[in-house]
Amino acid sequence: MKTIITLFISLILLTSCDKRNLEKKLPQEELEHKHHVEIHREMDKISAELGKFEEQLKIMYTDSEKNPEKVIKEADSLLTVKYFDKYKLQIKPNIDDKLHYLKAELFYKLGEFSKSIKELNTDQYKQGDAAAAYAANYIKLKDYKRARLFIDSIGNYISDYARGNYYESMGNKIAALKIYHSIRKNKSIKHYEFYKLTIARLNELNKNNPKLLNEIYFPTGNPAFKICDSDNKNRRKIFNLMEKLPENQKWAGTSIIESPQENDKNYYWVRVKTVQDKEFNYYIYEKTFEIKFFDQKNNKLMTLAEWRMSK
Repeated sequence: MKTIITLFISLILLTSCDKRNLEKKLPQEELEHKHHVEIHREMDKISAELGKFEEQLKIMYTDSEKNPEKVIKEADSLLTVKYFDKYKLQIKPNIDDKLHYLKAELFYKLGEFSKSIKELNTDQYKQGDAAAAYAANYIKLKDYKRARLFIDSIGNYISDYARGNYYESMGNKIAALKIYHSIRKNKSIKHYEFYKLTIARLNELNKNNPKLLNEIYFPTGNPAFKICDSDNKNRRKIFNLMEKLPENQKWAGTSIIESPQENDKNYYWVRVKTVQDKEFNYYIYEKTFEIKFFDQKNNKLMTLAEWRMSK
């Protein structure tokens, strides 16, 4: 009996301790949640300020088409602004980087390549678009060794295209063609802007008397510029359509095998796998979003009604 009473008291004490710990824990969790919400609120405010600046930057790029010198002066003025708002203070380095890049781009277009390089030097980052911008300037200054070094350090989506430009600028048509042909074969990148530029270069170089480039692609910093044609809206709609099909209710995964950007056709090839490891293939048409079942084994295309009747 004594043992039972002792055990009972112990249980009461443990329960009491657990309750007190829970009471201590709940306020802490609430504090952490509030802190998390506050962080996101602050991030949203910073993002809003950055968005405002990017809208201003778009206008500056548009204005620069008519009066680049005026926009350079405007950028210089903005670079001297001292911010006291805490959100603007946090994005000040980002603003300065974008303004210096804008100036570098405009100086390049004006043929003032050394000044363009000076603006690029204000940023420690020397890869990606910045590396392409450096290479573009050094090609114009006929410093081919430095241009090549920066070409090799681009390392992003335009590196191959810029390398093709470099070979053209060096008069090596064969090497440029080899690179451009390799880009053209990669259908997964057809939606990128530089893919269209590549096709244009191939068309030019295949002429009897082609005009070779004497420049390297200088990526713009204009926020309005679209690097690629995105079809995210279509893809979201396709995934929603797939979820609603009765055959796909025991869904395990959906993947887009091909898109119109890749297959030069008017449909998406979509594959759905179920938890029973079944696999269904569909063609979904880009304009109408009509769904057809694709019998891959027999290479046969059917409407959904025909497919369901055949089962």
